[in-house]
Amino acid sequence: MDHKRDKESWLGLSNEIAWLAVLFAVVGTVIASRYLTGLAGIQWWQYLYVFGAAAGVFFIGHFLLLVLFALPVTRQSPKIGRAIAFGLTWILLITLVTDTFVYQQYHFHINWAMIDLALVGGREVFIFSVAMMTRIVVLICVLGSLTVILVWVATKIKVKALWPSFMILTGYLCVNLVNAYSVAQNVKSVTVLSDRVPLYYPIRANTLLSKFGLVVLQEEQINRSNAFTAFRYPLNNVLYGKGEGLNVVIIAVDSLRSDVVTPQIMPNLAKIAQFGIYFQDHYSAGNATRSGIFGLFYGLPPFYWQAALSSSTSPALMSGFIDAGYDIGVFSTATLKRPEFYSTVFSRVRPLRMGSKGSGGVIDRDIESIEDFANWLSDRDASQKFMSFIFLDSVHAVAVPKSEKLPYKNYWKDLNHLELSPDFNPVPYFNRYKNSAYGADILIGKVVDGLRDKNLLDNTVVIVTSDHGDEFNDSGLNYWGHNGNFSQAQIKIPLVMHWPGMDTQVVKHRTTAYDVSATLLKRVLAAQNPLEDFGVGQDLFDPKGREVFFVGSYNEDAIVAGDEVLLIKMSGALEGHSLKDWKEIDAAPLKKWVPAYLQMRGKYRQ
Repeated sequence: MDHKRDKESWLGLSNEIAWLAVLFAVVGTVIASRYLTGLAGIQWWQYLYVFGAAAGVFFIGHFLLLVLFALPVTRQSPKIGRAIAFGLTWILLITLVTDTFVYQQYHFHINWAMIDLALVGGREVFIFSVAMMTRIVVLICVLGSLTVILVWVATKIKVKALWPSFMILTGYLCVNLVNAYSVAQNVKSVTVLSDRVPLYYPIRANTLLSKFGLVVLQEEQINRSNAFTAFRYPLNNVLYGKGEGLNVVIIAVDSLRSDVVTPQIMPNLAKIAQFGIYFQDHYSAGNATRSGIFGLFYGLPPFYWQAALSSSTSPALMSGFIDAGYDIGVFSTATLKRPEFYSTVFSRVRPLRMGSKGSGGVIDRDIESIEDFANWLSDRDASQKFMSFIFLDSVHAVAVPKSEKLPYKNYWKDLNHLELSPDFNPVPYFNRYKNSAYGADILIGKVVDGLRDKNLLDNTVVIVTSDHGDEFNDSGLNYWGHNGNFSQAQIKIPLVMHWPGMDTQVVKHRTTAYDVSATLLKRVLAAQNPLEDFGVGQDLFDPKGREVFFVGSYNEDAIVAGDEVLLIKMSGALEGHSLKDWKEIDAAPLKKWVPAYLQMRGKYRQ
């Protein structure tokens, strides 16, 4: 009798767990409808596809977690087991809703890189207003109440969950089969949906289907993997001659787009551009900090990041300055731990300042970086040449300085990213951003004034640039911030220089971040090697320009060719887009650049 009772109890608990997973899958599919926001002309069957995929993923994932963590405890103590089930369900609901907001604004799902940044450098990356925090707390409470209802309903249903579970799994199998056929036939109306469902990795059967002649246009997929182990960078040992003997100061303003270099928004930087060298068509190596800074210093596309990180290989530029006896000063507001610049870009710089330590807001930490640079400049041996990198973060945080001279009075004062949507008016938000750029400009002016006061401007190259741009729904496609696409708004950045002995000029040909390290290596350090030995850059002053170059993010690569972009998705799928507004275009004419891209992925590997 006890054995029978235990069996019945076990089956009852298992049924309760199964029903909770079913209910979660149903609620999850309703929430998943948010992933379809911004998809024009969506058909009813596309909704069914997404719902089938989402229901399957959510059911399987939730059921397995409950079986692993809740069910064993529930058998011993139903109350504790149900508490664990409640906690898991609540956390998953919060994560799912959060992911929908992330996807709507940035068009990618929560990933380990984002989680890592949030945990390690949260205060530098994420800014929360009171209104935003209030809304988040309310939303968490609502989801908690919903979870209570789901758990309670699951305990009250006595009917076996076999049939609803079977229907969800059957639907999931069906959408996987549909996806396999669609990938083989290049049915974009289906394949475009797969990336929208988190943790959905549908099956493909190109090998099997090709036997039946059902695979067409396999060239739409390319293999981005590299069967190489070693990082071969530089290609050859760099030989140096007698350089110009100039000091170098690089100021990078995180998230600074090119169109804010105006006398109204950034008067100090505009003045440098007026009397120095202004590159009016300059592009980053990517749409995120990691790719942008990596390209700036290494002169390599971002797909070499992992190779550099694994080997802790210093960029040729930094090694050149160090080997030439330069004093090196790095003054970053955000931490150098994430992304891991301390073990890549600055792996040979010791001691290394890891970031501003101030407990105040990001503007105060930016000020601390500038003050530390000024103190370092005063304390160092004046007979030594120096190279310094200053990395400001307040524009990235869209932090507004306390000033009566803000260029825009009508700006979004109570920042709340949860309000961003296709219909949100971007003007007040963009005004806030421009006010933030005004604050960064004040700090740039202090750096230049400090160099002038010490009579250093006559022998110091000053470079002001950024790691990437920022978008305010410029394209009308509901993109906000960065790391979402490779449009002009996200990858076109300023490059302004003061170079002793050079005439004032406006450089109109296209340049890239890769060209900065190449130019400094050749002109300041007198590197004798061919440029390709230490990257893909060219001399900034070479009028040939760069009509074709590679860019990257954390998950995707792209080829920029003139005013068009070939997007290479994580899956290997190819998409054509307009550089100006990211509207989709025919990818076929751009595929001629794929062989060069694949060759470049292996050029600096063994």
